[in-house]
Amino acid sequence: MSLVLVEGAIIECTHQGRLRLATGDPRVTVRGRGVVLAGQESGLQFGSATAPVPGMVTPCTANSGGVEKACLITAPATPDGSTKKLTVGGSPVLLATASGITASAQGPARWTVADAGQDLLESL
Repeated sequence: MSLVLVEGAIIECTHQGRLRLATGDPRVTVRGRGVVLAGQESGLQFGSATAPVPGMVTPCTANSGGVEKACLITAPATPDGSTKKLTVGGSPVLLATASGITASAQGPARWTVADAGQDLLESL
């Protein structure tokens, strides 16, 4: 079992960038925060020191030749990072074990979960 991600969860890229997830699905909440559905992470951009983004906790340090280009999540999380039994509107929910691929100035990298945003609800 692993913790379910909720609005406010923090994900981290290979280059130590941290991003607080701003949205969750309000149909299922934990302590008033909506759960994060698989696929909601696709397209999220980690901010950099020169180009911060909403929700940025720590800037991504990826650069190439002195040019910053923060990580961008290019695909949904790997299947082992989503619930097998708990779904909302037919979509699985992301877990604290979620991870995936990013694109950055330094090429492909990864993201992982730094904080699920809650410590109450677990799922398979």
